[in-house]
Amino acid sequence: MTSEGQFLKLTATAAEPLQQNTEIILALLGEFPFDTFETHDEHVLAFAKAEEITEALLAEINEILSPYISKAFDTEIIEKQNWNEEWEKQFFDPITVDDMVHIRAPFHPIGPEVPYCITIEPRMSFGTGHHRTTQMMISLMLKQQEAFQETKVLDMGCGTGVLGILAEKLGAKMVLGIDNEPWAVENAVDNASANECSRFTAEFGDAELLTTMNDGYFDVVLANIHLNVLMTDGKEYLRVLKSGGLLFVSGFYGQDLPLLNQYFTGLGAIRISDAQLDEWCAAVFRK
Repeated sequence: MTSEGQFLKLTATAAEPLQQNTEIILALLGEFPFDTFETHDEHVLAFAKAEEITEALLAEINEILSPYISKAFDTEIIEKQNWNEEWEKQFFDPITVDDMVHIRAPFHPIGPEVPYCITIEPRMSFGTGHHRTTQMMISLMLKQQEAFQETKVLDMGCGTGVLGILAEKLGAKMVLGIDNEPWAVENAVDNASANECSRFTAEFGDAELLTTMNDGYFDVVLANIHLNVLMTDGKEYLRVLKSGGLLFVSGFYGQDLPLLNQYFTGLGAIRISDAQLDEWCAAVFRK
């Protein structure tokens, strides 16, 4: 028996080939009530409200995933209030990117003296800096620091708000985070406050929220999201980006960069930079 406020964590270990099967597992789990994901070298973590995952649903998931996993998946019930403890135990180590940005949780000791120190309380949100995609986004942002001076920034799929918080610290005059998970929005706003960021706001929703905004409203758009979302909503990201503005994207594999590049260049954008860590990739496009 599960209660409101509990979450189910599913751990699926990919079979070989790891990269291909990790993508397949993510896509398949996205068809179920899971709404928060973490991808690691050999496994995928998926989270859902425990009350929405029945035994019958787990049996169906097992049948669908079985060709792509190396062993039976594990499940665990997590209390929402224990989320920090879960991250502290398993995922979230302090990280320093390019000797410029240090990201830590409140339960970590104070880190090294660097220009930008960010404290992130992760809760159920993605984006603590430990994932390769977040690291690359931060690194690319640091290389384009001048692009954030006195600008308006959109952070799509903001998660914990770490990228939006950095954008404000780099000089943005306004940052809007959007996420399709209510707790992520709450988490991002709280993290912004904890980092004394007064120009960061966050809203619950997805790319549909952008339809009411004027063309060229933002100077910079950040989107660390899955490939299919980038190629579904990317046109809208570019519409609200001003001419000459920068679009930072990640959340896809290096092998998918040519496809993504073709998509955005077809919309009139030019790729000016990219980065790769392990199998993951990030890129910057100028409109």
